[in-house]
Amino acid sequence: PAGATGPAGATGPVGATGAVGATGAVGDPGEGAIIPFASGTPVTLTTVIGGLLNTSSAVGFGSNLPGISAASGTINLLGLTNFAFSMPRNGIITSLAGYLSISAAISLLGSTVTVSAQLFQSTTPNNTFVAVPGAVVTLSPALTGAIAIGNISSGITTGLNIPVTQGTRLLLIFSSHVTGGLDLASSIAGYVSAGIGIS
Repeated sequence: PAGATGPAGATGPVGATGAVGATGAVGDPGEGAIIPFASGTPVTLTTVIGGLLNTSSAVGFGSNLPGISAASGTINLLGLTNFAFSMPRNGIITSLAGYLSISAAISLLGSTVTVSAQLFQSTTPNNTFVAVPGAVVTLSPALTGAIAIGNISSGITTGLNIPVTQGTRLLLIFSSHVTGGLDLASSIAGYVSAGIGIS
């Protein structure tokens, strides 16, 4: 008959490490960061006949600054309140959303006024900002006729691919423009908010 099984031998040395496997597929890109904006108190957006003297409002993080002249596409904040933030890294602007809730009734009979939010940048950086091409959202519906308190307009622009470099200062401006009917002077008052998507 077979003899009893002998004791197990000592464990042998660890074998050599195998070759590194192939790199896996690249994962889906993350959604990136969302930069929120809110006016706090109502903004004031004015139109003047001809449009060249329209005034806008800079919007920050719970406050706003009215009386900004942005019609030329360039804004100088020297000596004014700071509402810009600085980019801590390179990024891509991918989307921009905006919202308006009217806080004072207004009559725009015979005219149509459109509100928009435009992103401005200072790449130097300094206190002079220029409009970022394409980084704008137009709110709808446009304002026309008798506009009551609580009337809401909103919008979102997606599919953007706008590079922005580390250190650039970004500034968000809400404006109004006469886009139809009679060219008139108007003053739009309302609470606004916005959000920028940056990957």
